[in-house]
Amino acid sequence: MRFRGELASSPENLKRAHSMSMNESRGEHRAPWECTFAKEEKNKCRPGIPPKSNQQYFEILCLCVLQAGLGWGMVRKNWSKLRKGFYDFNIERLATTKVNELFKREGVMKNKNKVKAIIDDAREFQNTVQEVGSFSNFLRSLKGMGDKEAIRELAQRFNHVGEYTAEYYLHSVGYWE
Repeated sequence: MRFRGELASSPENLKRAHSMSMNESRGEHRAPWECTFAKEEKNKCRPGIPPKSNQQYFEILCLCVLQAGLGWGMVRKNWSKLRKGFYDFNIERLATTKVNELFKREGVMKNKNKVKAIIDDAREFQNTVQEVGSFSNFLRSLKGMGDKEAIRELAQRFNHVGEYTAEYYLHSVGYWE
């Protein structure tokens, strides 16, 4: 996954960067790392690229949880600090962490509900992966449902994830591509 602001060092990344800048000039962009606010025109926000690992799926889930109800620009601007504060969104480490421990770390947002949600979601994410082998397997299992049912399942499974956040998450991980 290529994060905004990363150097485009390989030929593939240079090609992708050129394509991105062409799309941005038309107002198009790819979820989740290029989106700047929640209620964008759907035809301009292309689906995200499916993550390659459970860790990447979880980090995007955390991004969606942390952005919910906040200014997305602020979250994006401080993403490297947030990553460091939340142990790089390491699933195993967060699943065994206490809220008060995270509050002591620099870079952690001081919203107890969101911090608790990240910890609880790390535990649920681990359980889900243990049940079906990988998070991509879990998402494939949702394909047999209708879109609304898949969104509801995700919203019910994870904390601080409402239906809009669940829909944005699925869009961000390329679920409908």
